[in-house]
Formats: sequence, structure tokens, C-alpha cells
Amino acid sequence: MRISKRITFKRLVSGVVVALALTGVSFAATQGKKIATVTITPAPEQYAGTPQPLTAAQCAQCHVNPYQNLKDSGGRHQFACQNCHKQFHEYNPRKANYDAIMPKCASCHEVPHGPKITDCSACHANPHTPRKIAATAQLVNACFDCHGSVREQLVKFPSKHSKVACSTCHTSHGFKPSCFTCHKSHTEGLTLASCTQCHQVHRPLQIPLAKDVPSSTCGSCHAKVFSKLTNNTSKHRALACVTCHKDKHRYIPQCTDCHGKPHKQAFLDKFPNCLTCHIDVHDLPNMKTQPNK
Repeated sequence: MRISKRITFKRLVSGVVVALALTGVSFAATQGKKIATVTITPAPEQYAGTPQPLTAAQCAQCHVNPYQNLKDSGGRHQFACQNCHKQFHEYNPRKANYDAIMPKCASCHEVPHGPKITDCSACHANPHTPRKIAATAQLVNACFDCHGSVREQLVKFPSKHSKVACSTCHTSHGFKPSCFTCHKSHTEGLTLASCTQCHQVHRPLQIPLAKDVPSSTCGSCHAKVFSKLTNNTSKHRALACVTCHKDKHRYIPQCTDCHGKPHKQAFLDKFPNCLTCHIDVHDLPNMKTQPNK
């Protein structure tokens, strides 16, 4: 039994020695020779030049959505991608380095909204559409940090608009709704431009009257008075409403603002109120139309 074991061990050692020897020969035989299974012709000329940076359109061949967002709503962010993105294709899920390689707002922007608002991504969730901002709770609670003048108007000139949250009308940042979303038109065919010509949205009851407001716009609310004036034959008919009711809504002028003192002082002392005789400024009695007495 001992002799048999010795023979087996010797054979095992001999086999190992032979295998090592053959491996050495095989390794030596590969020195200086090709070990690839295919032959590829080198093309060093392809590395002779200096590559040019990719254009935005070339980036878009892979990054379709960011390109389209920038194209449609990029605002001032419509510039070369490399101005923000300095590192390409370096994201590694094992390293979780997404935040590290993404551009930082502070690289270009300081604190444009003051020290109270520093979490840029809370509002500007998509840097490729910087002006598309959802009306998040954080944004709604901070409206007046930037829009202080709007708050002043809403407080100084109270109206129903003063009692609603900003997000009721402005469902996203910068969105301006149509007046007709909540309000019915005064008259058929009234345009949005006509609304804002009279009503400033944050102080809608304070109505300044521009010199070019047509009388038909006034007539959309003051139909009875407008009808009287247009059917009257006096010189007042030819005047626009804003000629007399100038500067602001509900301003009532004095007859003497235009007519001075048309009668002798003794007569004016006896009849200080012009309407005692002239009755209705929008429907003045006309001597030519009065019946003979």
C-alpha cells in the first residue's frame, strides 16, 4: 500500500511539473504575437484633429426633451449646453453622484430673490423651463416677498380681489388668466383689452379713464345714459364720455368747467343749479325740438 501511494504521488508531481512547463512554453510562444481573435486595422488619423464642442442640436439627438423645453420655454437659458454642463456622461449609480455633477444655480445666480428665498429648485424645478413655475405652497406663501407693490394695491384699494389667494387666479408663476374665466362680459363682443382698459386687476374698482376710451365701452355698463346721449340732438352728443368724466370713473364735472358763466351774474344767483333749467346733461332740452307755446 505504501509503495502504491508513493507511485501515485510521484505521478501527480510529475504531472504538475509537465503542466507548468507546457504553460511556460505556451506563454513564451505568445510573446510578441497577436492575441486578439479579430483583426482591426488601426486608424490613427481619426485622432489627429481637435474635436469641436457639440452644438445644442447635436446634444438634442439624445437629449430630446431638454432641447424641446429650452426651445419652447428656455428664456435666457437658450445658450450652449456646455455653459452649464461641464461634465458629460459621468453619472454612476453606484457612486450616486448625480447632485455632484449637475450644474449649480449659484455658478451664475447669486440671490436674485433676496436672502429669504434661496432654495431655487423649490420653484424652478426644471432649469430648462426656468419661467414655468408651479404654484406650490412655498411659492404662494412667498408671493409678496417679490411682489410687494401688488400687496400694497390690494390693501389700499380693497375689492373682492383682495380676499382671494394669488393662486386662485395665477395657477402658475407668471400666468395671467383671462378676466372672462371668472367674470361675465358687460356686453356682447367686449374684448379682454377693453376690460383692462378700465379695470386694473389688483385695484379693479379704481377705474382711470384714458383719453381714448370709446363711449361704447362706457355704454356697456351705463346703457340707459348712453342711449339718452346718442339719441339726443344737442352738442353733448358729439362728445366722448371721457371728455367730461375725465381722469377717473364716477368723476362728475361741474358745468362751469366747460361753460364758464354763460348767463349774467344776477341770473346765476337766482338759479345757481344749472340743471334747474337744463334738467339732464345727457338729454338736454333742445330749443329746435321744443313744441310751440
